[in-house]
Parts: sequence; C-alpha cells; structure tokens
Amino acid sequence: MKIKKINIYFTLCCFVFLIGCSKEPIDQNNVKHVEYLKSFGWHIEEKISERTQDTKNFLPATIAGIDLKPYKEIEITTYMLKEKQKTGKKIYASIYEYNGHIIGGNGQLEEWEPGVFTLKDKEWLINEGKINK
Repeated sequence: MKIKKINIYFTLCCFVFLIGCSKEPIDQNNVKHVEYLKSFGWHIEEKISERTQDTKNFLPATIAGIDLKPYKEIEITTYMLKEKQKTGKKIYASIYEYNGHIIGGNGQLEEWEPGVFTLKDKEWLINEGKINK
C-alpha cells in the first residue's frame, strides 16, 4: 500500500511539473511590449529574437527617427506582427530598451525598400496600399 501511495504522489508531481513547463511565463517585458505596440495599433503574433546592439551607426534606428546618441548599447526585441502586407509578406517590429525602459522602436516590412518605418506609420502604410487594414 505504501508503494502505491508513493507512485501516485510521484505521478502527480511529474504531472504538475510538466504542466508548469509547458507554459511560457509572461514576464513584465512582454506585457510592456504588447502595450507599447498596441499604442501604435500593432499586434504581436510571436517573439522572434532578443539581442544586445551597439548603437554606433545603427541605421534602422536613424531611419525610424530614434536618437540613440545617449546610449552605448541597447537591448532589441523583435516580434512578428499579426498584421500582414497586401502581398501576404510578414511585418516585424523591434522594440529598443535601455536598462529595462523602452526608448523607441521601428517596424520592418519583409522584402520592402527602404524596409524600415516608424511604428506610428500604420495608417500611412494602409493608405499607401502596403499593408492590410
């Protein structure tokens, strides 16, 4: 009888552990990023990458009108967005942070020149026929 109780307890612990491992925790950054992008009308489909970037001559930020002169390095998190281009191609958004504070971001249209736009350009992109409404 004692072995049966141990087996049941062990099985229950394994089950709880597996349930806990199957869900990605929502950290504070994810919530901040979702809200930040929503403030411009964008919606996250999935996280693509996180990286640290030296800001010297970082062209995407310059094109998007973001002044990175006060920062030596920033953290960049890139997401694929739910919104799509008229051609069906993907749209990405990158969020720039310094010491856990969002300092800006930009969007990128897959296979589009110049490729980078400011996050507040959603209506302009719709009006230009680049993205779906």
